[in-house]
Parts: sequence; structure tokens; C-alpha cells
Amino acid sequence: MADALTLLHHWAKAAEADWSTIPNHPNYGVYGTGYNGWGVQTQQKYLAALAVLATTQAVLPGLDREWALARALSALRFNLASHISGDTVCLCGAPWGHTWISALGIERMMFAMRLLSPHFTDADHAALGRVLTSEADWLLTDYQRGLHRGISATKWNHEGGNDPESNIWNGALLWRTAEMYPDHPHADDWRERAHCFLLNGVSIETDANDDTIIAGKPLSERHIGPSFFPNYSLDHHGYFNVGYMVICVSNVAMLHFDLKQSGLPRPESLDLHIHDLWRVLRRFIFADGRLARIGGDTRVRYAYCQEYLLPALAFAADYLNDAHAEDLIERQLELIQTEASHNADGSFYSKRLTSLRHESPLYYTRLESDRACAIAQLITYREAISQPTAPEQSFEESVAGGWIEPEYGAVFHRSPKRLASFSWRAFHLAQGLCQPPGDGHLAEWEFNLGGRVEFCHHPKPGGAEKTKMHRRILRHSVQKIEGGFVTTGAVMEGVDITMAESFHATDSAIHQGAYAALPDGHTMVGLHHCRMGPRRGYVASIKGLHLNLPNDLYNTLQRKVNCTNGEHTLSAPPAGDTTLDLQSRWANIENRVGVVGIYGADSLQVHRSSERRAGPLQSLHVEQLCWPLIIGPQKFEAGEMILDAGWAVLSSVDTRTTQAVTATTIDTDLADIRAVAIVGQDGKRYVFAANFGDEPATIKLHTFGVAKEVLLTPGQAELCITKH
Repeated sequence: MADALTLLHHWAKAAEADWSTIPNHPNYGVYGTGYNGWGVQTQQKYLAALAVLATTQAVLPGLDREWALARALSALRFNLASHISGDTVCLCGAPWGHTWISALGIERMMFAMRLLSPHFTDADHAALGRVLTSEADWLLTDYQRGLHRGISATKWNHEGGNDPESNIWNGALLWRTAEMYPDHPHADDWRERAHCFLLNGVSIETDANDDTIIAGKPLSERHIGPSFFPNYSLDHHGYFNVGYMVICVSNVAMLHFDLKQSGLPRPESLDLHIHDLWRVLRRFIFADGRLARIGGDTRVRYAYCQEYLLPALAFAADYLNDAHAEDLIERQLELIQTEASHNADGSFYSKRLTSLRHESPLYYTRLESDRACAIAQLITYREAISQPTAPEQSFEESVAGGWIEPEYGAVFHRSPKRLASFSWRAFHLAQGLCQPPGDGHLAEWEFNLGGRVEFCHHPKPGGAEKTKMHRRILRHSVQKIEGGFVTTGAVMEGVDITMAESFHATDSAIHQGAYAALPDGHTMVGLHHCRMGPRRGYVASIKGLHLNLPNDLYNTLQRKVNCTNGEHTLSAPPAGDTTLDLQSRWANIENRVGVVGIYGADSLQVHRSSERRAGPLQSLHVEQLCWPLIIGPQKFEAGEMILDAGWAVLSSVDTRTTQAVTATTIDTDLADIRAVAIVGQDGKRYVFAANFGDEPATIKLHTFGVAKEVLLTPGQAELCITKH
């Protein structure tokens, strides 16, 4: 862990730029804004990180342990004093505490209390006890999140109670407080309330009828509702949120290790479905340690939820016997080291998030302290990890195969050469991946492979879930097949658009899609069909395919793309927003990903931007490969076709293989039926057909080696396989 300690030490010195003492209170200090909310969590994470530096026995050049200890204690004392039970306030003028999220920062700093305790005064011990017991009593009697009083658990976010992560961290605080202060008159009540919170964290529908005895009662008696879908997808923040699956596991991990290292008993309720959740979640991790956000992300790339994968992996190694977790920890530390080296000033994000630092010191310091805290937790927990059994398979073998959540519209297949997915309820809706499973740097989620039809005057993206309001899901169907999947669906485009105070319209166009991950272990085929609704409309841009290609520090700000007319080098950022016409129907990215246009355009084009544009907070430079690309505004009359295109993306193939792909259209003589034939990398011919019309249709495919007629209902697609 010497490298992790060095990272932490360099960060702490850089963090001095955001450290200040409290006016009129020279013994109090603060990292960041000192505000309530995120500012409180930032303070708590900072002091925990400094506590690790203050108490390490490792030899680090230039480390002043007394300085680190003084910073940690000064920050802690201000944090405890500014709690609602204390005698001062945060620097925004209000105290903190007694909210659904108060326990989060406390939980993240609690590992450091064991380290700092030998340096506490009696007043410090009393202040910590005051805050913990005050929070526990509020959780016991007055807990509220939003408008809902009491513990809530719902499968769907729009039902108002999809709160698994806060249920876990609130249950954890109650339990640890009861065990730390067992003579408190409310200790038994805190324990019971902890079980109720924890058992509605990773909860599913079948818990309602499960009579398994947990902590003295049948599970069903404490069950309030399912927080997860049956196959452990999570509708947190209103989209398939892999990141908050990680946050749930991370908070289980924190309590697990803190209790283990303090010699305190563990609640039975902490383990509910955690093995099952981890078996799903681990499949959404690239082999290089980056999360595969198959449902998108509202946050900064490579940050926040990614950070808390570190304690989750430590927990997986120690408690879940994951033989590959330790290696994934090392891979993620390498990601962190890469960016720290790029910055060269000790900070974690100073170059990539320069704009964010200027716009929001509150958010910026929050992100910096998240990474510092997660590293500090890993350093502290590492000594408590029991060695898992030796792996019997490679990591890719251990995560291979398919996964599906039919009700939620998500499907996934992973093999040694391809990670393929499609999520209809992704953050921006209709998002796919098809790429090598070992290289997370090739992934950027936003609209990826889903195509994009952007109407003029639709609401512009902001920093929250409202960025989806110009689109609405209409339907979806997902199907697992041997070695891949088939999925279809439709999204309403141009929802709630307003034109210069005088015109309002909604439901502008129906964008249908059909996607197939072929059983060849390499190829994904996509078909787009978007027709204007019953009026004239104006479209700002059309990006068929919309394959995102991150081009940032992790690939040294340079990408190479080969196509018919040779090699193109894309250096980021370009001088301005521009379009590069590849003058080619195929392209290959660095002998890793191939793209083939089948119908709907004459050439692949790359849309380039001088600004970072990954996610609402714009945290990565991204090239966009499009088939077709139309920059408007462009007028479409009622019923006119906006986007009608088919393509193939191939994972883990070189330039020669991409160029040799055979893919053709099939003329069905039916207006809204689309069918293509493609030879897969296994030598088999695949026919993929979709009905984008309003009536059932029969397609005759005998001449393509399919010995049958295929009946397709509206919105249905079928994949047929024959010998080449």
C-alpha cells in the first residue's frame, strides 16, 4: 500500500489550497466550503484521510504526522461542534444533521475514529458520542426522506421510495452506535431499527413471503418493499444505476470492516442478498477496474461511485471470497495514479475538472475528498482482509455469460472478446455498449449506440435527472439468446419543446430501435427508424449510431482511426467544433473496435468538440462516430423519415477484419420492415429483421439461407442463423 499512501500524502499537501481555520476559532479548521450538506461530508472525508496519514507506521519522505494529526483533529472538532446537537454552525450559517443523508458522511469517516481515539480528549469522546446518539435517536423516532416519513422501499424511483443506499447507511449508523454505547437506554431500540433499515436495503419482492429467521424474526415481518428488481437491477435516480449498486455494497463494507477491526458483533441483517447482488455487480466491471455503467451516469466520469468500488472490492475479497477482487483493486489504483500523474500537483482532478473547480468549489472538493477517503479506507481495511481462495478461472471466464432484467428493459452479455449491453431505461434512455471487456477507456455511455435525434428548442441538459425530459420511453422488449441477445423498443423524441414563447409542442417523433448481440462473440447490429409525427418539426441534429469514443488523459489525448482512405489521428481537444468525414463505410479504432455502415448513409463521420462533453458535468473529451450525421436545423414534414439506418459494431477486431465484414440489406418490399444479412466472426450468416410498422408482416428469407418465413408483429425483431 506504499503507492496508495504516497498518493494520499501528495493529495493532502495539495489540499492545503482549500484548507482554512474558522474565524474566531483557531482550534477549528475546515477543508472545502464548510457548508452544510456536501460540505459536511467533504469535511468528514478529509479528516478521515488525514487521520490515516497521522497514524501510519510507514516511512514516507516528507510526511509530518503531527501536522496531519492537527489537521484531522481540528476538522473533526469543528464538524462535531457544528452538528445540530452542538454549540456552533457550519460556515453557511446553519447547523448540520438530522436528515436522511446525515449518516452518510459519518459512516465514511468512522473508520478513522479508531485511529484517532488514542489522541482524543475527554471532550472529544463526549462530542462524538453526542453526535452519534443524537443521529441515532432521530433515525429511531423522526426519520424522513423527502415527503415520506419512516423507512421506505420501492422498486421504481417514481414511486418515491427507492432508497436502498440510505437505508443501508442509516441502519449501519444505528447498529454501530448501539454497539459503541451498549448501556444507552435506547440501544436495544436502535438495534431493532437498524435491522428494519438494513433488511430494506438490498431487498427484493420475494422477501415479502420469506419466513427465514433473521435476528429473531421472519424476514417478511420487517420487509417494507423491494428496493431492487428480481435480477438486481436498480432504478435509482430514475435510471439503471450501476454506480449506486456499488454505493450499497460500499456501505455494507464500511460497517463490516469497522466492526471487524473493533471487535464488535455484526448484525445478521447486513448480509441480506449481498452475495447475489455482488455476483451481478462484478460483471459490470471492466478488467481494468473501471465500472461499466451500462445504464449511464449523471456524475463525473471515473469519480464518486467509482471511488467507492475500492471498499466494495476489499469487502468482496474478505467476506465474499472473490478471488479476483484484489487484482481489480490494483487496477483501479492504477487508474487513480494515471490521473494523479497527469495533474502533477498532487491533486486528483485539477486538470480534467478545471471548469468545475471554478464553477463549484463545493462540488469539486467533494469529489477530491471522495477519492482521498476511499483510498484511506482501503489502506486501513487492507490489513483486515482474509486471503480469498486462489482463482479457478480467469476474471473474464468468471463473469462470462448473459444477464437480463425483462421488466426493466436491460440485457447484457459478456465473453472474452466482447462486453455487449443494451439498457432502455438508461439515464438518457436507449443506451448500448459493444467493446472489449478489458478496456474501460473506450467507454462513454451517453446516448451510446442508441442514436440521437435532437429537436430544436428541447430542454437543454443540466446537472440533474431533468436532462431526460425531452425523451420518453414508450416500450421495450429484451430477450436472451445463446451467446448474445435481441432487443427492440421505442422512445418518443421531442417531448415538451417550446419555441420563443409562442409555440409549445410535445411527442414530436417516435424513434424505434432494434439491436442484436450476435452469438459470434464480437458483433452487435443496430437498426434505427425514426419518423416525424403528425406535424412539421425542426431537428437540430441527427446522429445515427452515435458511437462515443473517449479521447482524454487515459489514452494520452490521442486516438487513431483507420478507414478506406488510410489512418486519421484525432488529437484532443480540436481547435473548434468540427466534423470529419471519413469518406468510408467502415472504420476501425486502434485494432480494437470496428464499425460498419450497412444502410442509411454514404460515409461514417466523426463529430468533434473542443469542449469536454461526457455527462451533465462534461468530464471527458469525446469523439462521436455517426452513421449518418446531419447538423441542422433541418425541417421535416408530418410523417417524413428522420433517421433510417443500420450498422454493425465489432469488438476486439483489427482493421483488416473490419474491412472484410460482409453486410448487406434485404429488400422485403415492405415499407417499415428492415432486414440485414451479415457474416459473423464465427463464419455463420446472420439475418436480422425488425418490424417498425403498425401491422404484422411476413418476411420470406429463403434466398438468404433461412428455410422459413418469419412473421413479425409490430415492434418485433428476430435473429436467424444459417451457415455461410
